[in-house]
Amino acid sequence: MFWKRWGAALDRLPAKAGLPLGIGLGALAGALLLLTPAAVWVPAFLVLFTAAGVLAWSGEPVEALPAPPPRVEPAAPVPDQKTVLASIELVSIPAGRFLIGSPEEEEDHRSNEEPVHEVGISAFLCMKTPVTRRLYADVMGTDPGWPEDDAADRPANIVSWFDAVDFCNRLSEREGFIPCYERAEDEVTWHREANGYRLPTEAEWEYACRAGTNTRWSFGDDEQRLSDHAWFRDNSEGQPRPVGRKQPNPWGLRDMHGNVWEWCWDRYGAYEPAFAQDPAGPPKGRGRVVRGGSFDFPARDLRSAFRNWVRPVLQYWYIGFRCVRVPRRQP
Repeated sequence: MFWKRWGAALDRLPAKAGLPLGIGLGALAGALLLLTPAAVWVPAFLVLFTAAGVLAWSGEPVEALPAPPPRVEPAAPVPDQKTVLASIELVSIPAGRFLIGSPEEEEDHRSNEEPVHEVGISAFLCMKTPVTRRLYADVMGTDPGWPEDDAADRPANIVSWFDAVDFCNRLSEREGFIPCYERAEDEVTWHREANGYRLPTEAEWEYACRAGTNTRWSFGDDEQRLSDHAWFRDNSEGQPRPVGRKQPNPWGLRDMHGNVWEWCWDRYGAYEPAFAQDPAGPPKGRGRVVRGGSFDFPARDLRSAFRNWVRPVLQYWYIGFRCVRVPRRQP
């Protein structure tokens, strides 16, 4: 370690200093040889000889470079509100009741999808596609997504649940709505009376995905048709794809199956069997629900009933989100 630091120090010397320093070390060694006893000059001579060798071995000395100045991030441009508004398409989802979950006889059924039980859903507006990276950058001033090429129409990804919550609030403020969420560090409160953008509940998500169907996917049970409706492991070539390129479900929503998993409001937990109107999940839980499957997951994980969860602080390239809000006029 000493010689490494010594060599590094020598490398910082200007090139012209090498010759005088070498001559000086040699003269000092000679003086020690003539004026001191052998017990003293022999060890000292070896130290100085080694130092001179380090100087010679260090090659052409280079001048130390100054430390780079601290990086100053440019201020995010203020997006044009008209541009943001033009890139949002909302689909009106009617109020109704449906059976959430899947029966045991459904192929690839999982135990956390039961019991099948009835849920009531109030009318709401739902984004036609997941939030794109263009929209996310317009609203938040940054694009954390992957991959880098042809990014604008790909779904926003590498965003945590908290990032999605912050986006909902920012977009609500930009459009003059009352934000739905109040955030204090990692504690988020949902004010249901607010009219701004928010994440769908798990029940709202499945209701919108099924669009009145009770089959494995919103188009039916035939896995051979999945490529017409979704990006998944078999056809995505390992990356998220521009949104809206596959066929919509019966209510006109696109990419509900595949492309990216979508964050929901709910904490993950077991289903309660009793009927519930507009349920919002358990009060406690380790993770937040994600739904829909993604570009690098198999067909079975894209089923309408399939449930998964992720810790809300995590960011993955296969997770994005879409927003919902209450209708402008309640039915």
